Amino acid sequence: MKKQAPPTKMKDRTSKRLGQMLNAPYNSRKANWYIVLFFFVWAYILYGNTILNKYAVDDEFVTNNEMIRKGLAAVPEIFTTHYIDQKGNVSDNTTDYRPIVKLTYALEYQIYQQDKPGRSHAVNVLIYFLLSTLLFFILKRLLKDYNILFPFLITVVFMAHPVHTEVVASLKNRDEMLAFLCGLGALYFLLKYADTRKFWYILPAVIVFVLGYLSKASILPFILIYPLALYFFTDLKPKQYVPIFALFVILAVFSQIGPKWFLPAGERMTSMMENPLYVEKGLLYRLGTGLVSLLFYLRILVYPHPLLFYYGYDMVPLTTPANIWAIVSFILYAGILIYALLHIRKKEMISFAILWYLIFIAMYSNILIPVVGIVGERFVFAGSLGFCMALVWVIFKIFKTEPNSLTIEFDARAKILVVVILILIPYTALTVNRNREWRSLMDLYTKDIPYLTNSAKANTQYAGLLMRTTYQDPNFRQYGNVNQFKLEIMKDHFLKSVKIYPRNYQTLNDLGTVYLFFDKDPDSAILFLKRAIDLNAELEPAWVNLGMAYREVKKFDSAALCYSTILRRNPQQIRAYFALANVYNDMGETQKAIDMNLAVLKSSPTMDVPFINIGNYILGAGDTAVAIEYYEEAISRRVTFEGCVHLSNLYKSQGDTLKSVYYQQKANEAMNNQP
Repeated sequence: MKKQAPPTKMKDRTSKRLGQMLNAPYNSRKANWYIVLFFFVWAYILYGNTILNKYAVDDEFVTNNEMIRKGLAAVPEIFTTHYIDQKGNVSDNTTDYRPIVKLTYALEYQIYQQDKPGRSHAVNVLIYFLLSTLLFFILKRLLKDYNILFPFLITVVFMAHPVHTEVVASLKNRDEMLAFLCGLGALYFLLKYADTRKFWYILPAVIVFVLGYLSKASILPFILIYPLALYFFTDLKPKQYVPIFALFVILAVFSQIGPKWFLPAGERMTSMMENPLYVEKGLLYRLGTGLVSLLFYLRILVYPHPLLFYYGYDMVPLTTPANIWAIVSFILYAGILIYALLHIRKKEMISFAILWYLIFIAMYSNILIPVVGIVGERFVFAGSLGFCMALVWVIFKIFKTEPNSLTIEFDARAKILVVVILILIPYTALTVNRNREWRSLMDLYTKDIPYLTNSAKANTQYAGLLMRTTYQDPNFRQYGNVNQFKLEIMKDHFLKSVKIYPRNYQTLNDLGTVYLFFDKDPDSAILFLKRAIDLNAELEPAWVNLGMAYREVKKFDSAALCYSTILRRNPQQIRAYFALANVYNDMGETQKAIDMNLAVLKSSPTMDVPFINIGNYILGAGDTAVAIEYYEEAISRRVTFEGCVHLSNLYKSQGDTLKSVYYQQKANEAMNNQP
């Protein structure tokens, strides 16, 4: 009978075997493939449910738009236009240059020839898997003298951190992943150069970096990361990597200036609602608000709940460095910076982790430049790697285990894994659940809005979405019926936004619109619309709506003045011209109203609106038969839901069931054909 080994010897053997499994195949191709397969499965465990999601916040900038639906035929347009090209009521928003992001969506459409958000979400998860895998192999190279468990756990924790959900679950934020992927790619080639001294590795590093910059400028912090990584983890001398740093600075400058040679001048709309630092230029406010912003990032890294689709004014209050939270932030950040600098000469990994985080987060601190939304989860995406490196390092240290020990005792390894798993369980649950909240724009807004009581823009966006869906509701379009519960929510959130930021004229105009069209309260509408115009007299929609409200209360002279004001500023504003004609009809000057519409037909004979207007005037005078002729003439030019429903009701009132049914069917077809 074989003698049983003592428990201590069995324990040593088990530890040795596990050590061999983790360390002996460290560089074997088979082990690498197993690791890659794990990361693939892990990525889809975390984000596979996003494939069920639809379009969400700002996705129309990069997908679900006419440019992308041209497929590869859109490539010339993609590379010669701004990333955002948005027309507004007051000014346009044309800014940034990120053609690589749009190119990926054009390629998707070229392949599938249809809008399928699920496929785009699947590509996002694939990109996340690729950057995470590349990250692991870069960490393995940087930490080549460390136990393989260390870079592996850093990557696993990084992938699971819930703060990444905005980047992966949002199609618009693919730009962040592409920039990070390319930043890592350039670092990979630079490490190859450091290991082999072959200068040709610099060329692919340069190309990949430029592609990353053309995805998003958030790649810029890598310019400081490259020399830092070469200093910490290679034997290159400063005279060898300082020229590399200078090269990437030149590349960044060229990438920034180059597009300006062929792009039209851009214009970026900024507002108090996005960031009060756009308006308040004082250095003390920038420092104070910036420090509080930095504290926010530490908070969501340590405790990633709640995660929200937008922040803005007044989620992070405008404050000075005397604020208690600004002081706390300064102490924390100064402390970790001093610690990193004191240990930089020893090239300690924790020092590198801290500097990685600080370099990336500095770009979004609001101290250098104001940031859209003040803070945002996507802004900490790249910086979170530094946090994850530090977190895993701390876990190793808690159990008195050196990460650079090639052999780790079984007990220590088990304890480390248990703690990491205890972290991964809530991380995974939060990530998967947050992905569900990104299922659609309505789901996202509804879930987040209870936490956004101080965000003026978030409340406006939620109320605006409710307003758009009400307009699109067939019950409203056909019968004028409005869900009263939905209406009260809509008004409540517009009013909250106005309370937070009373000078937001666009929200005041939207609120006036709600009272006018949905609540049938023109007196309240007039109150809010006049406030909007007092703040911005150039706001044409407010003048149009105010004219409609005056018509409702029979103040025709005031209504005519509203439309005349618009036409004085913009004689080509055809909607105001038609509205003025309608006012003249209200005032009893029907022939003048008809003549104004006929004048439009002389220059635009295919337009349907003049026939609808004239039909309305004649119907008001009691001649239903002639009015129907004008309506049918309008439908012959453009089939609309409203026009067909109107004709169906008129024929029904005359007892002509056949034609009533016919136009009702046409109305249904028009409704189904709407985008």
